[in-house]
Parts: sequence; structure tokens; C-alpha cells
Amino acid sequence: METQVREILVKHSGLGDSVSGVDAGENLWQLGMTSLASVQVMVALEETFGVEIPDDKLRHATFASVDNIMSCMRSLSPGVPDER
Repeated sequence: METQVREILVKHSGLGDSVSGVDAGENLWQLGMTSLASVQVMVALEETFGVEIPDDKLRHATFASVDNIMSCMRSLSPGVPDER
């Protein structure tokens, strides 16, 4: 799962390849991700994992780090294997 999340972030977060090597707990907003980019990340996550992110999870904190994104995806698609 982490590989998929990082690939999505590389393509859609506006942070480019640099995001592939950041610590999973590092704050993506502080690295320069914008709100518009987070919407693109959200759409890509929904398509990749076959889920719909509910309104109560559409918060700044959900998209703040790789760890937070993976936690959200795990809660919505518990059958997806986590490679960590």
C-alpha cells in the first residue's frame, strides 16, 4: 500500500519525486502540498483503492502524511495488503 500511496503522491501532490523518499510521518503540507493538489491526490486514491472517502475524513490531517493517508485507506479498504 505504501508504494501505491507514494506513487500517487509523486504524480498528484505537486511535490514530485522528492515525496518518494520522505519519512512516512513527515508533514506534506509543510513540504508544499496545496489544497488543490490534495483534491487530486484524493481522487487518485479513490480510483486506485476503489473507495469513496467520506466527508468526515476530508480533513487537513487525513492528507498530512503518508502514514495518515495509509491509515485512512486501511480503514476504508481493510482487505488491501500493507507492505510495511
